Amino acid sequence: MRVRRLPIAIAAVAGLLFSAAIVFVASFDANRYKPELVEAVRERTGRLLSIDGELSLTLLPRLGLALGPARLSGPGGHGEFAQFDAAQAGIALWPLLSRRLVIERIALEGLKLEAVRRRDGSTNFDDLLRRARGEAASGASVAPSSVAAALTIASLQLRQATLGWRDEAGGGEWRLQQVDLEAGRIASGTPGSLRLSGRLIGKRPAVDLAIELSSGYTVDFATLATRLAGFDLKARGTAAGASALDARLRASLRIDPGTGRIDLADASLAARSGDGIEARLEAPAVTIAESGDGGQPIRGTLLVERESHRLDLALSIAAPARTGNRIVLDEVKADARIAAPELPPGGVIAALAGSASIDPDREAAELALAGTLDGSALKARLTATRFTPLALRYELQADRLDLDRFVVPGTPGGSAPSSSSGGAATAPVTDPASDSDATPPGTTATTDAADSVAAALAGVDTSGSIRIGVLGLRGFDASDVSATIRSGAGRIDIAPLRAAVFRGTLDASATLGETDRHRLRMDLTEVDAGLALHTLAGRDLLQGRGNLRLDLAAEGRTLDALERSLNGSATLKLRDGAIRGVDIAHLVREAIAAVRGKGPAIERQAGGNDRTAFSSLDASFVVRNGIAHNDDLDLRSQLLRIGGAGQVDLPRRRLDYLARVSVIGTLPGPGGAAMAALRGVAVPVQISGPLDALSYRVDVATLAIDAARREFSRLLQEQSPDRPPPGATKPSKRLRPHDLLDRMLRR
Repeated sequence: MRVRRLPIAIAAVAGLLFSAAIVFVASFDANRYKPELVEAVRERTGRLLSIDGELSLTLLPRLGLALGPARLSGPGGHGEFAQFDAAQAGIALWPLLSRRLVIERIALEGLKLEAVRRRDGSTNFDDLLRRARGEAASGASVAPSSVAAALTIASLQLRQATLGWRDEAGGGEWRLQQVDLEAGRIASGTPGSLRLSGRLIGKRPAVDLAIELSSGYTVDFATLATRLAGFDLKARGTAAGASALDARLRASLRIDPGTGRIDLADASLAARSGDGIEARLEAPAVTIAESGDGGQPIRGTLLVERESHRLDLALSIAAPARTGNRIVLDEVKADARIAAPELPPGGVIAALAGSASIDPDREAAELALAGTLDGSALKARLTATRFTPLALRYELQADRLDLDRFVVPGTPGGSAPSSSSGGAATAPVTDPASDSDATPPGTTATTDAADSVAAALAGVDTSGSIRIGVLGLRGFDASDVSATIRSGAGRIDIAPLRAAVFRGTLDASATLGETDRHRLRMDLTEVDAGLALHTLAGRDLLQGRGNLRLDLAAEGRTLDALERSLNGSATLKLRDGAIRGVDIAHLVREAIAAVRGKGPAIERQAGGNDRTAFSSLDASFVVRNGIAHNDDLDLRSQLLRIGGAGQVDLPRRRLDYLARVSVIGTLPGPGGAAMAALRGVAVPVQISGPLDALSYRVDVATLAIDAARREFSRLLQEQSPDRPPPGATKPSKRLRPHDLLDRMLRR
């Protein structure tokens, strides 16, 4: 009888326990423990936990906890580090009896995590990492490895999560939005799989990519050895200026932190953009380990094809080797060819070879290359002194570099067609009636590309030097070129920039701002002004040697915007030269003849073989909003002295200037006496029109009135009753004013 009653007793006890559990769960109010939970978080982390939603507890079939909206502050209770809309967790009961922790499900809705690296290099989660390391090293009674090995998570889910990263020092910002994550079983040594999708948004450089990731994984919680099998990452969108990007990365990877061994197999990267860029990278088998390295070479190709222009690049790197903490990449080889209709049939070819190394512990890397570029010897060294934020140092040396061969004519920065005399560049004629805001074909794409490169460089901490024996640019050669370039914090500084140009020297500095504010300081000393103007602008307006000093600032991204916002100053000093296109002395003689003959105003077009020689020409300019004002012109020769005032409208390419010509010498032969008669008379010459079609005008009526006034004054002085005529001892009889006027007109 007692044996029969035992099952009944057990069932009765079980029923009582079940009923008690139901009553306990039904009557248990988990929300009463909110203050204790908040206080426990504050004591252990120093952070503030805010629980806005309700807590609910379930006991069967699993121990479960559900939590409504909650927020966790940053260090010291400042700012916000993480928050979520809802969270659920379930723990299996029976495995707890064998001291195994099995979390059957973790689900988070609307998780938002904001990680920040401050300007001093610290992060807003350093305190959590320090506490975790401290507790692991505190000597707990149970070894961390055994606890980790006993942990199992059956499934992990994230819905509409946002993971953010902001680097206050480097200015970078990344955000993975709309994240959906499904991870299978997570247990030490047990294979699992995951799927992730989201949208990656980044700044510096701009990134907007739709992400899809799938992979198998196996993790040893005790050693953190990780294996990824069938890793497959797809990205579509925009990145680093590449539009309509479609990229896919596939690989198998094994990492063992304990031994430092890395095995990479069947790795391949394929990417294609909508603007003609295609890249591939293959790494069939690479092993990096303390005991030995090996594998097959890494090979890659890059193709850029736009209209009739093409760039082919082939890259090869021997299997990496490990020396201590450094990963050494020997036999780095790069071969490139640029083909275009304006280039020679074989195109421009570059062949470089060298070595590289990476030290992850020191956050340092180095690349050294040597070879040829377009037939010229080239050496380059690039060193990364910090990975986050990135800091680069570099050196570049070349025997000769012709930039005109790499730029398409007709685009900004491209060389203009060469003239028949010496290969100097000839600038296109500008129609003053045309729309100054019109954009030449190809300008937008080239400007956008240049802006992307400049913006990317301005946001990176770089410093380097460039030395080039001969630099070809816009149809002329600069020799002994040296420059020091620094970038970072949103700007690029070039100082100093020195070179031998136009039979003189250049000493300059420039600042390019990411906010579109730029500055240029330049000193040209003892240069051939005619050669410089002919080469750069295709115009033969000046001859002579001298100095030019510029100190200019501008804002904008286009040439038109820069010219319209140009402000600063300029100074010009030339010696022993000439102004081409006009003969001022001949113009004065014509003016004299016109005054005597009572002719009309003189109007001429500048050009031909006319020239006005000078022994010195000095002028300074004040530039405001693209208009250069001058009021101190001082041109001197044996015959003439010229002053004046006016302005040059740079955006409209137009000159409006009033020159005043004074005769200070005489010419032998006919006309010499007439020229001498104009001593002290300022001949007004109005020069105006487009810079490539200037015209000049002399107002004969104004000149005649001025000459008459001066002659009348002279005659009055000669006929003064207090002054005897030449050769006489007594003053002559005083003439009446109308008699003087009649005598002057008869002359």
